[in-house]
Amino acid sequence: MNHSPSLARKILAEIPYFFAWVAGLVVLGAILGAIFFPLGGWLLDAERTSYALFLRGLRFGSFYFLIWAPAIAITVCVMRGYRRARSHTEHAAAPKPSSPAGDDER
Repeated sequence: MNHSPSLARKILAEIPYFFAWVAGLVVLGAILGAIFFPLGGWLLDAERTSYALFLRGLRFGSFYFLIWAPAIAITVCVMRGYRRARSHTEHAAAPKPSSPAGDDER
């Protein structure tokens, strides 16, 4: 009898991992935008306040990263699944180690 989890169960197990990657990348984009927009505004003598640049950086940074985050998360999940499947098949196909004392003791 085969006790391996079904394909649907394996895919459902990856969903939290996918959403964690998406959320992490969006937060990273928001942080980078919040840092670099005010810095760019300061360097270019923008007419906006630092707070307005900060909010604009949060919004634009998170939006730009949200565009790319799902594709990156899917790629990471597929790579993770491939590595798991490959290590599982390599582990199952590996020969069992012999006993340390050896089989030909006299």
